[in-house]
Amino acid sequence: MSTCRWNCARLLIAATLAGTAGAGAQQKPFTLEQVTSAPFPTELIAAPAGGKIAWVFDARGARNVWVAEPPDYKARAVTAYSDDDGQDLGELQWTPDAKAIVYTRGGDLENDKEYPNPRSFPEGVEQGVWLVPVSGGQPRRLGEGHSPAVSPKGSAVAFIYKGQVWLAQLAPAPKNAPSEKATQLIHARGDASSLRWSSDGSRLAFVSQRGDHSLIGVYDFAAKTLAYLDASVDRDLEPVWSPDGNEIAFIRIPASQEAAVFGPKRTAQPWSIRIADRATGAGREVWRAEEGRGSAFREVPAQNQLLWGAGDRLVFPWERDGWTHL
Repeated sequence: MSTCRWNCARLLIAATLAGTAGAGAQQKPFTLEQVTSAPFPTELIAAPAGGKIAWVFDARGARNVWVAEPPDYKARAVTAYSDDDGQDLGELQWTPDAKAIVYTRGGDLENDKEYPNPRSFPEGVEQGVWLVPVSGGQPRRLGEGHSPAVSPKGSAVAFIYKGQVWLAQLAPAPKNAPSEKATQLIHARGDASSLRWSSDGSRLAFVSQRGDHSLIGVYDFAAKTLAYLDASVDRDLEPVWSPDGNEIAFIRIPASQEAAVFGPKRTAQPWSIRIADRATGAGREVWRAEEGRGSAFREVPAQNQLLWGAGDRLVFPWERDGWTHL
């Protein structure tokens, strides 16, 4: 390199370092509190009508429900929780008319265990299901519990409390009358999860977890009956209704002693997809994973692992080649 080019390179490097140092000197200091209280949004969910969206916004530890709607999509809060009290907020569900949002506040949304109380409130804390109108107004408590599922007609919300299925009516109470309290819909063994309404709102499917196995249950509102479909000693999960409401598809994971062993599992007894008739309870296998890669079921970050689309097509995740595909 010539002397001229070398001197030019040295000047360029010196100028770059000086600029960097100057920028660092001009940068405003920040505190640890600012870092730990940085705001962030989660749980984005689209409304079934009107083009609205909702999400949870955590600002300085205070979690609130925010919405935006067309045409300008200007964000605004519809709840007004102001304290960093350690109470989680999530599980957002729109009503079918997109006029209100149902959500869960309090407790641990990842594990159905003792409610966290990091501020040590002497009166304790509660995990509750709430309803808030998008147009404004105070949230209405529907009941203690979590995992709300709004009926397709928007008339009721099913949710889970202490492993059992409860039901709250959404119709407003008459003037000067107290709101109707939520009632326990199903009294059954096991812990309920994965609440799924039929398209016409006449039935409710769910998973009944029984320790080393689980069942797919269906409650009929008109007949007030409970039935278990295609029951076995395996783990039946992720129920999804057919568009006409006559069948339910679900995932079956074979019973195995290895299922209780902690650690990654690359292979297992192949999982399968089955379809059960809602009226008779009889089931049939429609797909089975191959041996080897993909034989152990892997979830994807989604509310539903199994979707029933048009033309009787089922959509599901599978790791056949070591990567997740739909």
